[in-house]
Formats: sequence, structure tokens, C-alpha cells
Amino acid sequence: MSLSAAVKKKFKNFSMDVTLHTDGKPLGVLGASGCGKSMTLKCIAGIEHPDSGVIALNDQLLFDSEQKICVSPQKRRIGYLFQNYALFPHMTVKNNIAAGVRGTKEEIAGRVADMMKLLHLEGLEERYPAQLSGGQQQRVALARILAYDPEVLLLDEPFSALDTYLREKLLDQIDELLDIYHGEVILVTHNPREIYKLCSRILVMGNGEVLMEGPVSEISESSALGVLEKVYENAYTVKSKES
Repeated sequence: MSLSAAVKKKFKNFSMDVTLHTDGKPLGVLGASGCGKSMTLKCIAGIEHPDSGVIALNDQLLFDSEQKICVSPQKRRIGYLFQNYALFPHMTVKNNIAAGVRGTKEEIAGRVADMMKLLHLEGLEERYPAQLSGGQQQRVALARILAYDPEVLLLDEPFSALDTYLREKLLDQIDELLDIYHGEVILVTHNPREIYKLCSRILVMGNGEVLMEGPVSEISESSALGVLEKVYENAYTVKSKES
């Protein structure tokens, strides 16, 4: 299984030109806010459209500007975890998780129960999002995504709204989850520690471009930060230390 994307998109203040691929192991995309990393995920998911380029999952084209191919988000089998989790506020935990699942009533109930157990959500079935902590909301959002068995999992700054304790706890839980998830994974973050904890490869972005890419075993955290510091004139150092 593999995912590849080569996309270009122009904005008012800068242009995005990104090429990436996955090889069955989690890819971490590191960069400052506004560099284009979240927009790259949205293009892959089909939420946004590139001006030009190609996106392919295995042998299937999801987007091709020249051939005028653009598969709808609903048909891409891509799960997208938004920064704010995007739970339905009027629905209970179990109904949020069931929202994207297809099948008989019994099959849906069984799938929801499996996800509740996998993400340690037992006992929260009848609660509403407003009654949950930030960490619980994140786990419900992950359970909802995984319930329909996506081939790609896109994680957009999943830990940014959490305090240090919850961040460390959920890092461990997602690390365990990725061990049993067999699809493609892309994690977007401004915190390099999350990438070196969860991912096998790192891609560093700045001002809409790929600055560095390679295995985490060959690119040190200090090297990745050093590239960003040069682009952002040392402003990135402070931000990463505060995270």
C-alpha cells in the first residue's frame, strides 16, 4: 500500500508546491503554522482542490488535474482527524462513532463496541461531546474515523489543544494504535517530538515547500529544527520549546 501526492496551489501570500509519498509506515510532516502542511492534508482528503498535480492511493488516481479526475472525499476512504475533532455536538459518543459506519444494525453496534474498547471509551457511550475532556473527545474522533476502516489516516495537529499530561498519555495510546493499524498514516505537527515518537519518516516544510525529507533514523531532531530556524530566522526555536 502506498500514497503519493504532488500538488501545487497558489495563495495570496505564497505558493504551495509539495511532493510526498508514504511506504506503509507513518510519515510526519513538520512545519510552522501557515506553511501549507494542513492544506496538503486537505488536498489529499479532497476537502480542498490543488490547482494542479496528481494524488494516488495504490493504483487508484484520486486527483489528476490533466485528466480532470477528482474523486469525492466520501469515496477516497481517507480518515481525517481535525484539530478541533469536529464531533457532532447533538449526538452521543456511540452515535458519533456510528455516523460513518454502514451495515446492519447489529453490525454497526458491533463495530462501535469494538472501537469503544480499542480507544478505551467504555462507559462513555451515552455522553455528549460537551461532557467529555479534550482527551476523550480526541479518542471519540479517532474511533469514529477508524470505525469505517479507512485506508489512510490523516492526523492534523492532534495534540495541539491538550495539556502536557494528556499529550504524553495520548501519544502513548496512538503509538499503540498505529502498531495495529495497517493503512497509510500522515501526521502533521509543529512539535518534532511527536514525529520522532510516532513516525518512521519525516518531511520538513517551510513556506509551502519541502525543505528536507528522510527516515527519522537518519535526520536528527536538531537537524530538522535547524532547517526551520534558518527559514524562520530563529523564530521557530521558541515555538518548538514552548510546545
